[in-house]
Amino acid sequence: MLPQKTITKKQKKQKIRKQLFIGLIFIGLIVIFFILFYLAFLQKTPEFFNPLSRNQTSTGFIIRQTLMEKKINYKSISTSKDLTYRIVLDNNSEVIIDPKKNVEEQLSSLQLILARLKIEGKMFKRLDFRYQKPIISF
Repeated sequence: MLPQKTITKKQKKQKIRKQLFIGLIFIGLIVIFFILFYLAFLQKTPEFFNPLSRNQTSTGFIIRQTLMEKKINYKSISTSKDLTYRIVLDNNSEVIIDPKKNVEEQLSSLQLILARLKIEGKMFKRLDFRYQKPIISF
């Protein structure tokens, strides 16, 4: 038989410390793994917001929709260099809309002006809503 080694208290403490140290390193590595896993896969990606969101409608779309609601027939709608909207009606009359002002009010005024001029039997060449009062050219 081989003689057994006797383990001293000091050696037991060193062995326990060594096992504790290895255990703490193992636990630390597991924690780091879970943190990296969370950051890589489970964390929500940042949401990017489009300046033209889905809920926001363009002024051109509002103009088209309002013209259809008010039953005003038009040939075309275009944007000018000064960012105003130019509407050409069926009778080749031109209407200029300022998007900085309330578009629906301007189109309501257009509907009223068209109705009154139709009663009088007149038709305008150009109607400009960019100013404080609309300017009508015959």
